[in-house]
Amino acid sequence: MDKLMDNRWFMRVLALVLAILLYISVAVENGEGNKIIGSATKNSSGVIENMPVQLIYDNKNLVVSGAPKTVDVTVTGPKVIVQQVKAARDFTVYMDLSNAQIGKQKAKLKVKDLSDKLKYKLNRTYATVSVQEKVSKIFNVEAEYDKDMLATGYEASVPAVEPGTVKITGAKNVIDRISYVKATVEISKPITESFTRAATVNVLDRNLNKLDVSVNPDKVNVSVNVTNPSKTVPISINPVGSNRDNLTITSITTNPKKVTIYGTSARLAGIETLPVNIDISKITKDTTIDVPITLPDGINKVDPEMVTATIKVEEKKNEDEKTLSNIPIKEKGLAAGYQMDFLSPKSGTIDIIADGKKSDLDKISASDFNVSINLSGLKEGDHDVSYIVSGPKNVTWRLSGEKAKIRISDAAQKTE
Repeated sequence: MDKLMDNRWFMRVLALVLAILLYISVAVENGEGNKIIGSATKNSSGVIENMPVQLIYDNKNLVVSGAPKTVDVTVTGPKVIVQQVKAARDFTVYMDLSNAQIGKQKAKLKVKDLSDKLKYKLNRTYATVSVQEKVSKIFNVEAEYDKDMLATGYEASVPAVEPGTVKITGAKNVIDRISYVKATVEISKPITESFTRAATVNVLDRNLNKLDVSVNPDKVNVSVNVTNPSKTVPISINPVGSNRDNLTITSITTNPKKVTIYGTSARLAGIETLPVNIDISKITKDTTIDVPITLPDGINKVDPEMVTATIKVEEKKNEDEKTLSNIPIKEKGLAAGYQMDFLSPKSGTIDIIADGKKSDLDKISASDFNVSINLSGLKEGDHDVSYIVSGPKNVTWRLSGEKAKIRISDAAQKTE
């Protein structure tokens, strides 16, 4: 008797029978006894969805894959018991692999702890599983982030990972397929400062498919040092526009004569001077004006942002004007593997208007002027680039345009 009292199913059934008898005794007095008895004993069925599957195996030394996570169970029997089991879900679906061999095999799904008054049916009875030796191995973690999210002019160090290694555990045949162990930092806005962030470790095969393994730790800290390099360069003055017919620009100076520019090291390396365009078309006398500095492509900041230009003029004294046409625009600093095309001027040439004494103008030619554009550090795409001009000291000059519009493209794709 004590054993029966300790059996949980005996106690459940006993409680259920007593409840039914009590309910029937009350119902009989009201003339509904026959209905109650019929309802309680009538068979019905119900589906218990997503019952978890328990795997029984040596999980210290083996790894099992291919087994279903859940199954659906259809139970049939007395209505009250069906309803009770659906609500309690107090039985187990399992797969006994305690005697399984290494490799693929077909295994049966079984049920235990279900009332013997119920019949059951699984939506799948067998599953093909793979049993493999469990191994653990230490791997280095490679950190990555979207470098295109670096703000213009900023550059970053190689990411540092802490800890730099992780322990990966899984089936031997899966461990052997590991090609990449990556911690990817998610970036949502342009990067302008150093950062340290937690990143989830992902284990991938050579085709970048995620592998089913255990990683310890599964998160690492990724630190990246972000800088905005700078360089101090002298200002080069480019007069643009046409001066008054009766005036000659005798000198243009700026204060300060040098400025500090900020950008990537590659871009800074190719910049020796910073061109500043000064419009002389409205100058009628000695003038001091504030001139904002236009940032070259790839440069994100300049200090100061404005310079003071002092322009000296005098009335022309037997001075003439000479136009030097089709001076070729030279390019320098274009990275290997890229091609540059002029969008404007399409000819790749520019005109220079020189002012001075006729005797001096007669001595100069287009070959005395050097016009160039600096492409160092510029990436693929369209860019507006200021001209850098050098020429004879005994004449003044101005350009027919302020900037060149160019396009940089992959040379290999251009030839295909």
